[in-house]
Amino acid sequence: MILAMSHTRTHVNVTFANPYLACDQCGQRVAQWHDPVKCGCGDSGWQNKPCGHQAGATSVCPSWGPVDGCTCVEHLGRRDHGEPPAPTGFDDPLEGRNR
Repeated sequence: MILAMSHTRTHVNVTFANPYLACDQCGQRVAQWHDPVKCGCGDSGWQNKPCGHQAGATSVCPSWGPVDGCTCVEHLGRRDHGEPPAPTGFDDPLEGRNR
């Protein structure tokens, strides 16, 4: 979980361990969830980050686990989903907003 503080509020982003999650609405990789209602920067509930959709997130890796990560090659003989995007570090929840 990442807490980002501005001068008026604290933003909460929940970062996922599974780097292969994709938005159920658009298919874009999802790195975090953000709740604008809790921090006061919006009026909608949890959103996938970075796409902003209020949809589920499903793993595109059928064999991912928290201990071994992706084991598709070992179990399926191939990896159909590609590599996860490189971590970008801290994602600013206020990006693109007036502070």
